[in-house]
Amino acid sequence: MVSADLAQVVARICARIAPETTARVEMLAGGSVRVESDPALEARMRWAGEHRLLRELRLVGWQVVRDRRGHLQVGGWSTINLAHRAQTLNVAAQAMGEVAPTLALLLVAVDDYHRVYRRAGVAEAAAAAGAVVVDWYQRWPRRLADLEGLDRQADGLIAYVLLQRCQELEQHVVALSQIHRRIAADAASCLGELMPRWGSGGEISAQLMQRARQRFADELPPCTATFTLNGRRT
Repeated sequence: MVSADLAQVVARICARIAPETTARVEMLAGGSVRVESDPALEARMRWAGEHRLLRELRLVGWQVVRDRRGHLQVGGWSTINLAHRAQTLNVAAQAMGEVAPTLALLLVAVDDYHRVYRRAGVAEAAAAAGAVVVDWYQRWPRRLADLEGLDRQADGLIAYVLLQRCQELEQHVVALSQIHRRIAADAASCLGELMPRWGSGGEISAQLMQRARQRFADELPPCTATFTLNGRRT
């Protein structure tokens, strides 16, 4: 069963993922939603936008197909796509049980910024990189914001269980995302002191790791929950 708010939610997702691609989102008589791309767009740009939308809409857990005219059509729940969402959330939660990935992402972002802006000072590069990493951890909160107002219920038992599992994992991942945004902001704020010159990445990484673990490790218990599909733990 699909909520009457489906068209509004799909439109929000389209506006976030591919605002340059979508021409129209409309509710169909059977309860599904059709997403039409702007036919005036160059073919490669239209295809790229539709592909991003297809992945994101399926990640919600919906059935998403192409109709006879090539438009995306969003229907009810897909147990396969809901299982994929649960697995994706579980992987995200497991990865965010440690501070190392966030710190590595921060240092890569600093290096990327410095390659483009070679005259940038450490403080400027660190602030820009910190903003990039903080934004990275906004992905799941934004995805959940898109779904606000959507009645996520299912009649079938398997879909119902998967939806419940997804919502449990979502709350865990959002809480972890908030902590990792704080870790990134804290690490970026002290890089100016720890990194007086470029090229000392190994030592800097160790110092950042020690600082982050002292400050945040107690807030990051590993996610011990697992998701089972066809008898396999993930």
